[in-house]
Amino acid sequence: MLLLFCFVAVRPIHAEELKTETIRAWNRYVQWADAKVRRELSDPEIFLIQNTLPPRELAELQRLTRSGGIYVREMKGLVPKGVDFEVPDGEIHHWWGTILLRDVKLPDLLRFLQDYNHHAGKFADVERSRLISVDGTRYRIFFRFRRSKAFVTAVYNTEQEAVYTGHGPGRVSSYSVATRIAEVDDPGTPSEREKLPGNDRGFLWRLVSWWRFEQRGNDVAVELESASLSRDIPGVVRMIPGVSSYIRSTPRESLESVLASIRRHVK
Repeated sequence: MLLLFCFVAVRPIHAEELKTETIRAWNRYVQWADAKVRRELSDPEIFLIQNTLPPRELAELQRLTRSGGIYVREMKGLVPKGVDFEVPDGEIHHWWGTILLRDVKLPDLLRFLQDYNHHAGKFADVERSRLISVDGTRYRIFFRFRRSKAFVTAVYNTEQEAVYTGHGPGRVSSYSVATRIAEVDDPGTPSEREKLPGNDRGFLWRLVSWWRFEQRGNDVAVELESASLSRDIPGVVRMIPGVSSYIRSTPRESLESVLASIRRHVK
């Protein structure tokens, strides 16, 4: 009955226009996130986020990842103290996760990740993938994503840019940003068409990811930090107990899915 109620409540969600104020808030947040990442990457004693964790949390992370698990947590505290910050008509979702790949060499992992023509079928959310162009360490890629959550399915045609940077022996980072996100109406049918970017249901308006890879003996530590922008949750949905948190769990689950796919396919 609850799922039926959710379905009835969510169906009327109409197209929401991405507003200038929302974009401005997102850009401001990404600047803070970028600055944090640059500080961490430039410090040889840090590089990986896990090197900043308190001893107890680090021990739990190591226990989980060494046994083949995925350690995930929400990123908080990026807004400088004393700064009044809000996202008008939108929400920012910022997550970080890490895995440890056993008996893997970093060059082999990078070859797998940069084989963008063959990501479809290896990553759960990716229906189609294609390398558009490559210029040195800069890659332009087309991805078609399908994301389902109970009674809601969304399909997107996206274009992304990824840039890889070396940080000395055994350390590489990459920065990935979606330069175009278009939700697809009636996917897989003769009437399929793209909605105008920024004028859709608002489940995914912006997406940026920061990757870090470090060779540790015979293993590779992989960290993925991802931030995305969506519309705010409509009031009628917010009134249903538990549904808001359920919808907000999608960014975390997508991050976990990416890391699980890497662990499953990289040998």
